[in-house]
Amino acid sequence: MVRQAEVRFWAREIVPFFEGFEKMKLETQISANGGKPLMQAIASGGMTAAGSEPFIYGGYLEVWFRCLKLSKQYIHNCRTGLFGSQGAANTFKLFGCLEHFTLREWWHERGCQNFGRSLATFKVRLVVAQRKKTSCRITLDVDDETPTELVGDEVSFLVQQMRLLQAQSGMLSSAPRAWSIYKSRITPEAIKLHLDVLEAHDTIKHNAPSTKLWRIGEQIGLNPKAKTKIGDAPKEQIDKHIKMGQTVSELVRKGQGLVANACDGVFPRY
Repeated sequence: MVRQAEVRFWAREIVPFFEGFEKMKLETQISANGGKPLMQAIASGGMTAAGSEPFIYGGYLEVWFRCLKLSKQYIHNCRTGLFGSQGAANTFKLFGCLEHFTLREWWHERGCQNFGRSLATFKVRLVVAQRKKTSCRITLDVDDETPTELVGDEVSFLVQQMRLLQAQSGMLSSAPRAWSIYKSRITPEAIKLHLDVLEAHDTIKHNAPSTKLWRIGEQIGLNPKAKTKIGDAPKEQIDKHIKMGQTVSELVRKGQGLVANACDGVFPRY
């Protein structure tokens, strides 16, 4: 049986929120899919990399890892041990060298140790903070089998991560262990799209440097409205080529920004 509990924090000293944000919402990416086996493993202190691995896919941690894998600068930093900023050095401490690792291999080697604490026994349904208000409402689903003391520890951990997020403008990189409950306007799905386009662009340009951007967009199925078809007038074809090229250019630009910022210790930011 799962019980629902609502936890409120009123004092600014407990949860100070950055006033520049209209609203913040966080929803768990993990616990909704975790089920009883994961909950029991966490509650018993027996969580393993193998047991927790299925729950790292599809969220912010996966695309963060991918941004770093795509960063030539990050690979160079890891090879030389030289970092251009404290943020870059902090990122290396968290992720380590990724050049020869898949996400699965990295999770077993290093990831679970540094990020496994984020997996919770309860599901965080909603966390809301509004501008000029000092309150926060957290709604939790807590299984009857979860020890009371563990719930207390996890709520304390959650509040700590929220405070870190708000103290640093809400970037996940300011509270990396909040990855499983983090939510931003830049969604994991959006990041994945930008990285997919960036990878396709770089691969095609490497193999065929003269390829036009609009051709890349058509090859990977972007923006169907800008795809030319039989019967289009010459001017319509030109207009569609321009629009498709602009779509690809913008996605590549933002993808490059995500990768560069992740390397420099700022994530997620275009």
